[in-house]
Amino acid sequence: MYLLGHVGSPAIKSKFLTPLVDGSARSVFFMTEPAELQGAGSDPSMMITTCRRDGNHWLVNGRKCFSTGADGAKVGIVMAQSEESDSAGGACMFLVELPDPAIRITHVPNTIDTSMPGGHCEVSIENLRIPSDQMLGEAGEGFKYAQVRLSPARLSHCMRWLGACIRAHEIATDYANRRMAFGKLLIDHEGVGFMLAENMIDLKQAELMIDWAAGVLDTGSLGTVESSMAKVAVSEALMRVADRCVQVMGGLGVTDKTIVEQVFREVRAFRIYDGPTEVHKWSLAKKVKRDWKKSHGQ
Repeated sequence: MYLLGHVGSPAIKSKFLTPLVDGSARSVFFMTEPAELQGAGSDPSMMITTCRRDGNHWLVNGRKCFSTGADGAKVGIVMAQSEESDSAGGACMFLVELPDPAIRITHVPNTIDTSMPGGHCEVSIENLRIPSDQMLGEAGEGFKYAQVRLSPARLSHCMRWLGACIRAHEIATDYANRRMAFGKLLIDHEGVGFMLAENMIDLKQAELMIDWAAGVLDTGSLGTVESSMAKVAVSEALMRVADRCVQVMGGLGVTDKTIVEQVFREVRAFRIYDGPTEVHKWSLAKKVKRDWKKSHGQ
């Protein structure tokens, strides 16, 4: 929605954004490609799905994976590498109505997380014809537009799983204040009490990082660096929180009698989605180098 609001033409907003805003449709972003094909993943420049002009349409062919929500989505954004040699060359984005017979779900993998409607589908795209006026923005600008959605998407993940981990912490706290062991409540054992205290610290730090990065976005900045920092800090902190909640609850924490074990699984996946921790650190390290060279006149 954020991307369409910023880049979409009036016609695209009317046709595709409106049903997303009013809640009558879900969307799916077709970018990631299978590793066995050496396709786009953390490095989107490895895009191998292609598109070429055919009259007043574009033809798209390729395969995608981890297309979250594809099963049941009504709106799709397809990223493809243009075969054109002129200014239309480069990455392109297209809006498509779903379902479309040219986009076929080939597999829905069984993943560690289970909270995303429509799964993380693998799809085959065969001779998908898209009207030229359903291109998002300009041809060859796809990677630039991808940057527009990245920071808000990262913060959406951060906010979603912060809320989940706050709830897991509440459940673990309640358990520790009711469960007796070795003659006293679990909360009175330092090993347990200290874990919950550390949770408080990590949760507050995560909240502040999110607020800080959101504040940068509110200025109109892309917030690429700030959202990378927040994504790393929050995902790693929430992983610690979820792990401690499971540990505090012991055997109960690994069952489905509470949501704690699910939160633990979901947060583990969060450390990969929208850029693994290591990719963000690598990007930030490159900025450190650039800033140093600039400050030293190099």
